[in-house]
Amino acid sequence: MKKVKLLVCLLWCGWLVFGFSSAGRAEQEKMVITVPAEIEVAAEKVYLGQIALLEGVPPGVREQLDQIYLGPAPRYAETTWLYRTNLQYALDRSGFSGKYELQMPAKVKVTRTGQPLTMEMLQAAMEAYITEKASPYWTEWRLEPNRLAERIIPQGKLEIRPDGELQIKPGLLTARLRIIVDGKVFTTIPVTGRLFIQAPVYISAKRLARHEVLTADSLRRAIQELKTGQEIITPLALEQFRTVREIPAGRVLSVTDLQPVPLVEKGSKVRLLFEQQSIRLELYVQAEEDGWLGDQIIVTNPGSNRQLKATVIGPGLVEVE
Repeated sequence: MKKVKLLVCLLWCGWLVFGFSSAGRAEQEKMVITVPAEIEVAAEKVYLGQIALLEGVPPGVREQLDQIYLGPAPRYAETTWLYRTNLQYALDRSGFSGKYELQMPAKVKVTRTGQPLTMEMLQAAMEAYITEKASPYWTEWRLEPNRLAERIIPQGKLEIRPDGELQIKPGLLTARLRIIVDGKVFTTIPVTGRLFIQAPVYISAKRLARHEVLTADSLRRAIQELKTGQEIITPLALEQFRTVREIPAGRVLSVTDLQPVPLVEKGSKVRLLFEQQSIRLELYVQAEEDGWLGDQIIVTNPGSNRQLKATVIGPGLVEVE
């Protein structure tokens, strides 16, 4: 009887040892899924294989775990949250209930992988464009952009180009820049700044009457900061331009202040040519208005007092067809 009791005791102890050992092995055989408190994703959709460290995964199961869908990725510069309860639900729904140990916080911060787009990058792009378009007569220039917040854009080869042609002139400069990533336009960004330009300008050395032809003593040059962009900075051919209005002494001349000297001046006598087949007629008439090459102007024949239209073809010369 004692032998029977001893045998039963040994069997009971063996079962306990074997049971606990098997339970321990079963616990150890659970897959361990670790998710950090903050993650970055590069794709537009989030899958478990992108964000988690998987340990103890049986052969053939990893691919199934990797493809568990966890939702869309956040937009650039935005944040979403992945909750522990949502991941557990996705795992259990995929048939892994009781087969895993999940190590993660109650919620995980999810951001989109990208690259920074800084104010310095935008300013460098604007300055490169201005350098390309700058007048060779500028002696100095600088751009002071308004402050812009840094933002995150997709990773890839970055190009920054103006969206269309920009009007480069001193003062407030407004532009839209195209942000191109890997050859595709990601977005356009409005940029404003103030452009300062210095260049040699022409200044009236004395009071100039209306229609006064410029001479060497009419003007002087000085390097100044441009105000409107209409200032004349290219070299002027003296005696080939005249004023269109009275100009006081000390005024910076703009392109709207001058015009080329006309080939025919109002009130002057000009030579008129008329030619038809074998007939050629030449006489002097009076110009009733200023005229430049190719202009049609009114002229008066002083002998008959008759007016007609003639085409300017040279200095003091018009013709009638």
